[in-house]
Amino acid sequence: MQAKPVRKTIGGVTFEDRFAHLHDDTAEALEWQWERDRIAREAAEASPNFAPVRDRLLELADAGGYFVPRKRGAFWFGYAQDGDDQVLRVSAEPDGPGRTIVTRQAMSAANGGGNVMLAFVEPSPAGRFVAIAWGVDGDMMGTWSVYESATARHILDTPAILYSGARPGWLPDESGFWLDGRTQEGVHQLRFVPVAEGANERAAVPLPEHLVAAKHSGLTLQLSPDGRRGVAVTEPHEHVALVHVDLETLVPTPFLPADFEGECDGSWVDGETYVARVNNGVPRGRVVAIPASTSRDMATWRELIPEGEGFIGWAGVVGERLYVGDLVDVSLRVRVFDLAGRLVETLPLENPGSSQSMLTERAIRPTDMFALTHTTFTRSSLLFVHDAQTGELRQIGQAKHELEDAIAERRFATSRDGTRIPYFVVRRRDVDPGRPQPTLVYAYGGFNLSQLPSFPATHVPFIEAGGVFVQASLRGGGEYGKAWHDGGRLFDKQNTFDDLRAVAEALIADGIAVPDKMAFMGGSNGGLLAGVAIVQQPDLWRAVVATVPIFDLLEPLPDSAAVAGVRAIFFEDYGDPSQPDHAASIRRWSPYHNVRDGVAYPAIYQVFGEKDLGCMPFHGRKFTARLDEANAGDRPIHLRVWRDTGHGAHDPADAARWNGEWLAFVMDQIGLSAADA
Repeated sequence: MQAKPVRKTIGGVTFEDRFAHLHDDTAEALEWQWERDRIAREAAEASPNFAPVRDRLLELADAGGYFVPRKRGAFWFGYAQDGDDQVLRVSAEPDGPGRTIVTRQAMSAANGGGNVMLAFVEPSPAGRFVAIAWGVDGDMMGTWSVYESATARHILDTPAILYSGARPGWLPDESGFWLDGRTQEGVHQLRFVPVAEGANERAAVPLPEHLVAAKHSGLTLQLSPDGRRGVAVTEPHEHVALVHVDLETLVPTPFLPADFEGECDGSWVDGETYVARVNNGVPRGRVVAIPASTSRDMATWRELIPEGEGFIGWAGVVGERLYVGDLVDVSLRVRVFDLAGRLVETLPLENPGSSQSMLTERAIRPTDMFALTHTTFTRSSLLFVHDAQTGELRQIGQAKHELEDAIAERRFATSRDGTRIPYFVVRRRDVDPGRPQPTLVYAYGGFNLSQLPSFPATHVPFIEAGGVFVQASLRGGGEYGKAWHDGGRLFDKQNTFDDLRAVAEALIADGIAVPDKMAFMGGSNGGLLAGVAIVQQPDLWRAVVATVPIFDLLEPLPDSAAVAGVRAIFFEDYGDPSQPDHAASIRRWSPYHNVRDGVAYPAIYQVFGEKDLGCMPFHGRKFTARLDEANAGDRPIHLRVWRDTGHGAHDPADAARWNGEWLAFVMDQIGLSAADA
């Protein structure tokens, strides 16, 4: 693609955009994109590693653990796998056959054969109804559908903003729920959705900017047991109880003091008391009881659980018990307290390990019995149910997959500023740890999301073939609390990239890896990290994979209402490029703007979804063209764009192919054969 340089000024920063003509979806840009996509796809399919890796990934598709069933009234609500179909079931037991409410394939057929993604599930308090959020063909604007649990009868549909993470807040009488959305001006607004026949209509509750800034993606209204109050908590990456809503007068007021900085979320105990984990000024977090009527006066808060050695990530009340999840040495610990804050027990969970279901939610959603999934690097997720009354921790079923011949080891690297960066090394027992091996590093480092010990289903074929898999916990995540998150965002975002360099250099120094046999892979925010690895660290990596990434951080998204919520999320971690100080910072590390002529770049495989609202394919077009122009090496640079797909593939067959393509590419580049598994 020929460059057509344009001078631009954004946030007071002037630069040359050599491929600005690839930013918009013009006929020329799309023709070039789809040709590059064809080349990437054919190259992946031609790899001798592709078919065996894809097939193995399909076998691992049920490793799961991201969704946990919830009990409401007499019913358990949860997803189950029925052959190659995903179904929502209601049953008397967490693992019971029960009644099928809806299936992914049936919804797909009802929507013209589109690729349906089943997302959030929110049952009503006594289990009479269940709401499910879903979308088609990667569209991040979807639908909440409500069904009657006893009959599976469809009740209604209402719009959903899937990327916002907002959930329905059901009334205690189950007559309807409150749901967050946006006005045409982009202001948050709670609207009431009547469900039961004869339910009273209620006026919408606008939440002006001084109550809820537009930068917050979504809100979930948590209702008190008596239905008189609600607390609107931000979603999905940071949970902050911003607004108190009097549900009799529908008047919203601030819930927290004006100078409160940090997270605050939990559960109602009664109509007046909200129990929450907070981390304002308390790096490791603590748990407090907040009187709703005086919530803005912190002098009235009562401490239940003081700051300790762990970093508290979530807390909530279930069945007269307070459950607290914290991270100790980047591994999950779950403690159970009574409502006075006295320790009752610590759940006997295998470590190092974590819960993918709790990592996804980072909150205890309303349920009558506490359940979580738990996993380790060598065992796929198990479901556990804890009875708050008897203290019994019951394991449901057996692990579907185990890496019996693999071991995991925790190590630390030292970043440029002296910070210790934890990472795990996973390998077959028979792989010599004292000799450099083909190595694949994975990291994320952003948006308060922690990378914890969990079954690496996507990377299992690599490990089984004799490769060394490394998972690093970089600043920007939540592994060590609020300070760890803040230390890798905005003006400190470069710390994330320095942390990755430190891990790579430690692997080399310890004789585990060498640059010519080392690859990096990251997705979404990790895809941005992959882009920075390409332009800042080309000497460290033989190959780099970026899935659903963003590369042009000065113009990351169009300025439109459709993506306003996503822009707000970006600005929280990366900065707002319209502000001069932020723009100057972003310019120093934005991958597209830091490609240098005459550099031998790693082999590169990029993956985008055609309909991804947040990580749009134009990032790949511009980055690929600029790399083509600048590259002094001869390693391949591929751009793959999946049609009718959003922020990742969700159908098991598509997901196996999606990951199989890039993993086969990596294995080809660093000399690993699936035949050696």
